[in-house]
Amino acid sequence: MPKKKVAVALSDWLLEELDSAAEFAHTSRSALVEEAVADYVVRRRARMNDEERRQRIDLAMKNMKAFADEVAADPKAQDEPSTLEKLRAIRRGERWPGE
Repeated sequence: MPKKKVAVALSDWLLEELDSAAEFAHTSRSALVEEAVADYVVRRRARMNDEERRQRIDLAMKNMKAFADEVAADPKAQDEPSTLEKLRAIRRGERWPGE
């Protein structure tokens, strides 16, 4: 893929550090900057994905709590077997009241 040139202004001390790091790595300034930017972009994307995942988990937990509160507030729900109990009964070939 063809590369495009980008002008970047760096402070003297940072340019000296960049040149030193590039020399130590036996690579060019451009290659080192490209690697650093790519690393930053990948880590930033991962942080954003992690944050989105945390938000989805928080929402799911709130929804589960709201559902649990609704079930706890319904007196009929106390008599209803749990989904796990229903699945176990189905495996045993049994039926439960109300089916």
